[in-house]
Amino acid sequence: MTRSDPGTAFIHTLPGYLAVSLLSTAVLLVSALGLMKLAFVLGELVLAPERAYWPKPLPYDAIGFALASSGTALAQYYLVNLLLYPGVGRRMLAAAILSAAVLCGLFFWRAAQSSTLGAYAFSGLTVTLSALIGGGAGIFQKPGQNPRPFINSPYFR
Repeated sequence: MTRSDPGTAFIHTLPGYLAVSLLSTAVLLVSALGLMKLAFVLGELVLAPERAYWPKPLPYDAIGFALASSGTALAQYYLVNLLLYPGVGRRMLAAAILSAAVLCGLFFWRAAQSSTLGAYAFSGLTVTLSALIGGGAGIFQKPGQNPRPFINSPYFR
């Protein structure tokens, strides 16, 4: 692997990108579940313990999905910025983002089945779509639009 061959370098960094994507999805799932539990505790303090579960669980689940989705989009945006370096085509990056989005969505769906978020059959779809949105924003931005230009560093090279 040489620096003059970005395709080979990209193939070698792809497993690391997928592993970091799955790790960030796991952290976001645990964080979303923790914040949902915190919302229930605050509901008990405000509404009294017997009335804490009076509101439908839909708002709590919506908060959990919103946090997981927005965090996934941000994580994918910054991870894709790590992979942007000269010589790597957008098609190769798009394929990597698509595979990471599907893996993260399947992982979230499977892990959420044993949690309170697992009541929905399409729970992984929000994470998959947000990974595509965040990664797509990172691929198709102009170089001057990168809010953190120092993130284009050789970490994955």
